[in-house]
Amino acid sequence: MSVNGDWDYNARTTRRSVLDLLAIHGVGWGHLRLEQDVRVPIGSGFGASGASALSGVLAVAKAVGIEEPKTRLAQYPHQAEIEERTGVGTVSVICEGTGAGAIVRPGPPGVASFLKVRTPSSARLVTATIGPFDKKRALDSPKMTSKINELGDDALRRFLADPTLDCLGSCGEEFSLRLGLETVEVKKLAHLAKRAGALHASQNMIGYAVHAVTDEDSQAKVVRAFRGVSRDLRVDVFEVGRRKAGVLSS
Repeated sequence: MSVNGDWDYNARTTRRSVLDLLAIHGVGWGHLRLEQDVRVPIGSGFGASGASALSGVLAVAKAVGIEEPKTRLAQYPHQAEIEERTGVGTVSVICEGTGAGAIVRPGPPGVASFLKVRTPSSARLVTATIGPFDKKRALDSPKMTSKINELGDDALRRFLADPTLDCLGSCGEEFSLRLGLETVEVKKLAHLAKRAGALHASQNMIGYAVHAVTDEDSQAKVVRAFRGVSRDLRVDVFEVGRRKAGVLSS
């Protein structure tokens, strides 16, 4: 298994997902090669581990002839993320969700419910990434887990009362600030984005990275603001996703 050409990369969530899938179905690893091209920063709160694990399972199932519904196949990466402490629900959204919104009912794929908000076609996410964050440090802490749940419940109540993109962004900003994982550098980036005209800006959950919600007028200004900080800072611009996960036709 390789990630971006690195055959020594420790893609533990993807590996666990695929091995569990093959073991349950009595299929040996054999000469199967899984090569993944990950185009977002890894370990920085972009959901790369969940997306990689899900895509790996879907690809391997297709290659070896395992026929199961997508939501059933998605159970493997969902469970692997929990066991490896790389996420707690990301796969449920990646599997069937599109656009911007929030999980309003937790659970595995097929059980979780995602509420999508209306998003203008001009909306973009401008991100600035400093580096990876070891989520296990936070998710292994009972105190931090309790705080995440408490703040998350409060944010969800506010969002359900006003399920709009603006409220979603505001809730994200407040959650990020109150959680207390923002470094000085992260706070500076969020401040720069807002000063440059971003509608909202907050820390990725969880990563040393910031995502800013922009429109046509502010996108270029936010990009320039981020790039002016350091040459080592990775800056990306993303559209709001509108396609569900699935196997691409060859």
